[in-house]
Amino acid sequence: MKPFLIITFLLISTYCFSQKQYVFDYLIEYEFTTYNDSVEKTIKRFYLTNSRRNNYLAVVTELDSLNYTMDFKDENGLSFNVNFLKSDLNKAEFINIGCDYVRNYHNPFKFRIKEYDFLNLNDTIINGNEYNKYKLTSIKPRKKKRKKLATEFYIIEEKTEFHLPVFYFPTAYEEWKSKKNVPNGIFKERYLIDFYGNLDSKEKLINFTRIDKKVVIEDECDYTKSK
Repeated sequence: MKPFLIITFLLISTYCFSQKQYVFDYLIEYEFTTYNDSVEKTIKRFYLTNSRRNNYLAVVTELDSLNYTMDFKDENGLSFNVNFLKSDLNKAEFINIGCDYVRNYHNPFKFRIKEYDFLNLNDTIINGNEYNKYKLTSIKPRKKKRKKLATEFYIIEEKTEFHLPVFYFPTAYEEWKSKKNVPNGIFKERYLIDFYGNLDSKEKLINFTRIDKKVVIEDECDYTKSK
């Protein structure tokens, strides 16, 4: 296990001046369930997001009773994975990441945007309310059959048009960046249906709240500069 990250609560402004800051204005809580051989496993998952910039995202999951693990990725060129105390997630305004944790990131599958597309579907009704719905699916029937490719569905929470779409998988983000052909909004549900029509996993919205948190990356390991 990696050593626990030291959360910095106060950073002197001159110290931060030469560093890269990632600003998060929403904390989104989900219930994430996987289905494997009819066995269900459910965990809580938290997304730290920026409502106006969706090239970066931090996903926080429970490591044990006291600790979280954070998986961060900027599609423009860097990523990191760190562990920290649960209590620090609520307390820290600034999270300072040392270069030992930061990695150069490159999505090797950008070409797959030629093989996938978002398709807007008819609105779905849940408890009498209508919600936008779309899916990300392969548009190469032969390859879809040969590779047994799954399809990902999104149901969008109402009145969240202020927030850009939230994408966990790089292919989904790259597809959106290329065409921007789906509505804005936080997803109320995201689920994956395998090639055979079985439910593989499902994410269900619990809550979302405004926050003001920042991740700070040292200038020397800001790999986005070289992109």
